[in-house]
Parts: sequence; structure tokens; C-alpha cells
Amino acid sequence: MKWLTDLLLGGIIDKFTGPLLAAYQAKLAAETDQQKLAAEEAIKGIEAARDIAVAETADRWSATRLGRLLIVVPFGLWWAAIYMVQILNPWFGLHLVVVDVPPRINDMALVLIPAIVVGDAGALLARRLKR
Repeated sequence: MKWLTDLLLGGIIDKFTGPLLAAYQAKLAAETDQQKLAAEEAIKGIEAARDIAVAETADRWSATRLGRLLIVVPFGLWWAAIYMVQILNPWFGLHLVVVDVPPRINDMALVLIPAIVVGDAGALLARRLKR
């Protein structure tokens, strides 16, 4: 069963269990109200980070995540190849060439990449407002 939760949640529960347990123990061991308050704030912070991480993994197949993988990453690799060729050719006397992206693909990327960035920003803003 653990392997299934690790597969679905990416080991997120394990990353937060230890710090959360330590924060609860610090709250129990606190001798003053100030120490208890500090421990409660730490618990709230850890729980908020855990909730965001769980929401991110649950959203594994969202349109923006798939868009990042299928559009932004390849386009970014293409741009990186252009820069690498521009650097490597003069240094090593090579004649490497990066094939240009077809115009229709380039036109789609110019629309989709900003849409994905705006979608990510909107999702981040929604999560922050939800708290």
C-alpha cells in the first residue's frame, strides 16, 4: 500500500511527517505560552506546505501541467539548442545547425506558452487566496 501512495503522491507524506511530528512534540514540550504559540505557527506552516504539495501532485494531469511538458519544455530545449550552437560553433570551429521550428508550431507556441504561464500564475494566486 505504501508504494501506491508513494506513486500517487510522490513521497510527499514522508517529507512532511517528520517535521510535523517534531513540531507537535515541541508544542507538547513547550513550557511557556510563547513557545506554544511558536510551535503552533510552525505546525500551521508545515501543514500549509503539505496541503499545497498534495494539491500539486493531485493536479498531475491538469492542462497546464501537460502543457508545460508537451509545449514549454520542448520549445525551451529548442531555444537552448540555438544558444548552445551559437556558443559551440565559434569555440570549436563546428558547423552545427538547429532546424527551425515550423511556422505553424511557432505561432501556436507564441500563444500557448503565455497562456500556460498565466494559468500557472492564476492557480498559484487561487491557492494563496484560498488560505
